[in-house]
Amino acid sequence: MTSFSRDIDAAQMPLFLCCSMRQEGQRLDRVLADLLPHMGLRGRRRCIATGAVLLNGMRGTAAVRVREGDRVELLPTTHPQTEDAADPDAYFLGRRGGYCFFYKPVRMHSQRLAGGNGVSLECLLPHMLATAPELRGQKTRPVLLQRLDYGTSGLVTAACDAQAQAAFRAAEKQGRCEKRYVAILEGQLSQPAVVRNALDTARRVRSAVLPQQAQANRWTEFWPLVLWKAVSLPPILSEYDSADGATLAACRIRCGARHQIRVHAGHLGHPLLGDALYGSALERGSSADFFLHHGGISLPQAWCFVPPPWGFLPAQVIKVANQWLEQGHL
Repeated sequence: MTSFSRDIDAAQMPLFLCCSMRQEGQRLDRVLADLLPHMGLRGRRRCIATGAVLLNGMRGTAAVRVREGDRVELLPTTHPQTEDAADPDAYFLGRRGGYCFFYKPVRMHSQRLAGGNGVSLECLLPHMLATAPELRGQKTRPVLLQRLDYGTSGLVTAACDAQAQAAFRAAEKQGRCEKRYVAILEGQLSQPAVVRNALDTARRVRSAVLPQQAQANRWTEFWPLVLWKAVSLPPILSEYDSADGATLAACRIRCGARHQIRVHAGHLGHPLLGDALYGSALERGSSADFFLHHGGISLPQAWCFVPPPWGFLPAQVIKVANQWLEQGHL
């Protein structure tokens, strides 16, 4: 079977900005947010440190203060897949039967926020649908059936009609909807594990683990794929100071609740690396600086796969992740 994927064009022109009076006196790593709005502070600092950012044509430091009229230039090497796993574009993956699939990058909301002006996958749908040959003649806008966290990348399924929408919900309830993820966890997960606890999602910001067991279609399954000791962590991951190393884990859910994988991973004792909401990264700022990718979904009548945008991992590790994500479709 053919999987849905997209090649990212690395041949892009440099971006630049001329600092305004408003930016006078700000640090370079802060000003760079205007060019890289989808990238976190650590990622912007790495761009500066690796020479991918020029200030008035010369390399600078993250802490240097800019002046009005200064030129900040972003070289093209930072435009494609970044070390922050933040592909800045949402795009249409393809259609199978009554379902269509979209890719949502890190640092983008799935659905339009009430009263908010931020970019979301939902608000980009009209443009994507207008340019998708598979959806020509579609009279109604597809309805998003999934919602990924702001900090989670991956595929989002939409129903093209009411019949497909009802079939999706029935498949979730019956445990016939399989959603596959890959995650990077704190510490070394030595063996497969299943977290069966129900969740309290009533609180708006943070879900909580309950002592009682959930229905089987709401469990989270974890399998270790790759284990790293602290001394052998890839450079990007070593910045998180995980003394016990880290694990590239396969995760599977069937009918998810808000933050389910993040909450269950924390309850397991292996929270997502960098997760400031459910892990040990509280002092590090943004709760979106974790590594979670929804890369595979299997339904009775459709499936889709999209690889993780983690270019900082070795090719062999990505191959292992992709094999897991595609496995449910073969």
